[in-house]
Amino acid sequence: MSLEDGGRFEVRSAYLEPVDGVLRLSGVLDLALSRAAIAALKNGVPVTLQAELVVNRKRHYLPDQGVAHLVQRWKLQYNALSEHYAVTNINSGQQTSYPSLSTALTSLSEIHAIPVLDEALTEKHQRYEGSLRLSAVIDGGLPDALRVLMFWADWVRTSEWYTWTLRI
Repeated sequence: MSLEDGGRFEVRSAYLEPVDGVLRLSGVLDLALSRAAIAALKNGVPVTLQAELVVNRKRHYLPDQGVAHLVQRWKLQYNALSEHYAVTNINSGQQTSYPSLSTALTSLSEIHAIPVLDEALTEKHQRYEGSLRLSAVIDGGLPDALRVLMFWADWVRTSEWYTWTLRI
């Protein structure tokens, strides 16, 4: 499916791996945007992409224990003067420019070693569960009254949770 068809928007794979005593998130995403999001971008309205990660320690007789919660955000925006798409990592402030929407989304579709949790905060030989989901929000700062008039627009797109088990 092409981007304009509103293709797949999901987490294809994700995992946590220890690197130098820190659990780091890596994964592969499918980031097809809705038609409304693509139209908003072309009209200069930014779209925020968000990856939300939750890590829980699984327990048999007690409720699961929340261990980590991370929200990673990127702002995607079209610059009509340069005819490029800018991707800003909202968490770090780093900005990168791309010549097309597809190259910008391709760069965002791979998550590499985002620090999540110090291994010292986990217990050895325990079972943990990681869950990751995506969302895309058209966030051009439009007033609520205008959003109500444009109720048919798809302002938010959210994926299902992708969940996996890990042993530490």
